[in-house]
Amino acid sequence: MTVGKFIGCVMMVVGSAIGAGILAMPIQISGAGFLWSSVAIITAWVILTITGLLVIEMSLALPSQSCSFGSMAEKTLGTPGKIVTWISYVLLLCSILCAYVAGESSFVTNLVETELHINVPYWVSALLFVLVFGAAVFWSTRAVDFFNRGLISVKGLLLIATLVLTLPHVNVEHLLHGQDIGRTKYLFIASPVFLHIFNFHFVLPSIRMYVGDKPNILKWIVITGTTVSLIIYLLWAAASLGIVPLTGENGFISLAQLDHPADGPDFVKLITAIVNSSWVTACINGFFNVSMTTSFLGVSLGLFDFLADGFKRPNTHFGRLQTSCLTFIPPIIFAVFYPHGFILALNYAASFIAILCLILPALMVYRLRKSTELKSSYRAIGNNVFFFMVILLGAVMFILPILTNLHLLPEIS
Repeated sequence: MTVGKFIGCVMMVVGSAIGAGILAMPIQISGAGFLWSSVAIITAWVILTITGLLVIEMSLALPSQSCSFGSMAEKTLGTPGKIVTWISYVLLLCSILCAYVAGESSFVTNLVETELHINVPYWVSALLFVLVFGAAVFWSTRAVDFFNRGLISVKGLLLIATLVLTLPHVNVEHLLHGQDIGRTKYLFIASPVFLHIFNFHFVLPSIRMYVGDKPNILKWIVITGTTVSLIIYLLWAAASLGIVPLTGENGFISLAQLDHPADGPDFVKLITAIVNSSWVTACINGFFNVSMTTSFLGVSLGLFDFLADGFKRPNTHFGRLQTSCLTFIPPIIFAVFYPHGFILALNYAASFIAILCLILPALMVYRLRKSTELKSSYRAIGNNVFFFMVILLGAVMFILPILTNLHLLPEIS
């Protein structure tokens, strides 16, 4: 395997993980503060990296062309497992795609109105975004790989520029203020974002098909990709929470008082108003847009391959066109009717992440290791006690986003 291909796959993991999470994270973790949120971020990194390796173990027990989540669940958990996986997987990736398309259309519309003073309908922005970047998914996994390499490179440069320009504005008092144990109660309402920030598992079957049966390489693709994501998240948390205060006219609480749910563009307006620099505005807008795009490509590819496998669509131009319609039409419809539905869609998606990224990997590998028919060429860490703890955690994380949507958890005000 070439170095370029390895880096491309790592970029797929990074690009899939860094999207919705980095856009929603500052707003969601502001109540808990930097120190407690950092502990939660690191904990999520450890747990979700391990469950990602469990997915690799499970996928390597099946033929490369039949290692989707649906196939893995059917082989280990039977028809009930396949049904639960199908429902969870489709609803998860559809919800995330809806969030991306809604968020990106909101970004583009606001940017055009601000810079060019032209009112662009949300549905036009949503349709153009899907047509341009959905074309790469329609063409091939290789096209997504090369497209993603270029975008990740741009993202990296924009991230470096954003951090260089914003970190000098960080107020350390904002990071250290009010870090008492009582603020940990706000971690509950932030629970959806801790699932989203390392939600890359859906792209692993596609990466396995692309790389082949190379366990050690697949392991290091996951570990490298999630570690790079962790570093980026911690730096971004420090920059955003260190610049924007909790209270005041330009504070996080002011976002909670908007007449619509706060989303990425609202946060960008807030932080750029504080820093008041055209360079910062350009870099942050660019970084957020590219982040959304790279994650959109990873999610789209995962859903595309899942639907193609499930509906047995042929790998022809017409077959891929059919799968593309199934993949992209629902998010466009959502963006038209819910232009500010970014956070709304992410909260709905979080419960399905708990099933697919925590509960299912633990259950599938538990059954795999007891099977006399299936054998994997790779064995991740973890025993039966660990699997039980992950399943229990997954059940809790499934419930918390529902309580968040019902406004039954402590909210900043």
